[in-house]
Amino acid sequence: MLYKMDLLCIDANVFSVVNIRLDLQKYQIKKRHRKIQRRVEQRFNITYGPAKVTPDKQRLYEQHKSKFKGFIHDTLEEYLYAGFHSTVFETMEICIYDGDCLVATSFFDLGDKSMASLLAVYDSNFHSFSLGTYTMLKEIEFGIQTGRKLYYPGYVLDLPSRFDYKLEMGEMEYYTPSKRWGKHSKFNPKETFAHALREQMESLKTSLFKENIAFKNWYYPYFSMGYMPLWKDRFLHMPWVLELGHDLDGTMMAGFCPEKKEFMLCHVQPCPDEQHFISMEQANEFDDPNVYLGHLMEYGDKTTFQSLDDLMQANQIWQQRSDKLAPTCD
Repeated sequence: MLYKMDLLCIDANVFSVVNIRLDLQKYQIKKRHRKIQRRVEQRFNITYGPAKVTPDKQRLYEQHKSKFKGFIHDTLEEYLYAGFHSTVFETMEICIYDGDCLVATSFFDLGDKSMASLLAVYDSNFHSFSLGTYTMLKEIEFGIQTGRKLYYPGYVLDLPSRFDYKLEMGEMEYYTPSKRWGKHSKFNPKETFAHALREQMESLKTSLFKENIAFKNWYYPYFSMGYMPLWKDRFLHMPWVLELGHDLDGTMMAGFCPEKKEFMLCHVQPCPDEQHFISMEQANEFDDPNVYLGHLMEYGDKTTFQSLDDLMQANQIWQQRSDKLAPTCD
């Protein structure tokens, strides 16, 4: 199963995922990148080959896991093969050795005319050598030497972030809202779903403050489960919600769906068999019980609204329920 999300819930915020690529036919290596290459190649041994999972690579993966954002595969094998014995992709690796000791490795998939960077992990003791940048440079070099036209290094976010190092590799293109590729230098963050979501959620919070209605702010990392075709009507699909309180039907949440441009009031409750659906580890930041909803949440009843005023009117009616309990607020 392949699945692509347009939004990402990390760092107590919601971002748009901006997919990028590099045209290898126009690529020109930068002077500072040549310097990194020379420094690494004077010290280390570098090999290419088909991807293989080994204890040394798993060791590096374990070292790196604490730096990952979002949800995390427990092992390198699960990351590469998603629980299967093999993959339909031709996955390659670059390995960097200090003598006989593996200090960095990266993995990338090959297509007929393009390639996609998957993962790079390195020994933190060698951080000063910029081994993550180096493996990207070698992947690009491999693509050019084998006649490939496009290099996909993954994504950046709609706001400045730790992923922006990818943009330093060259003049990137990005996948536009109109489903075309354009120059990333012309990227406009105001055109993203995340920008619309942040604006509307702040408007919702302001309206609740004005009406003196208590609420609790929640970020919800499991929202992507609500977009899976099999379960999209079952699980909560909003990455940012405001808890308005509780009643006998569950917890009342308010939020905004940027792709449909509509507000929602809904009852939710924890899924009793969430372990059946969630098999990956989560980043340490998601353990904060004051910021993140830490359980997979199922919908009860839900109502959508075209305007914030309509939602606020419906909420005023709900606030009058005799069994309503206020949320635990910050």
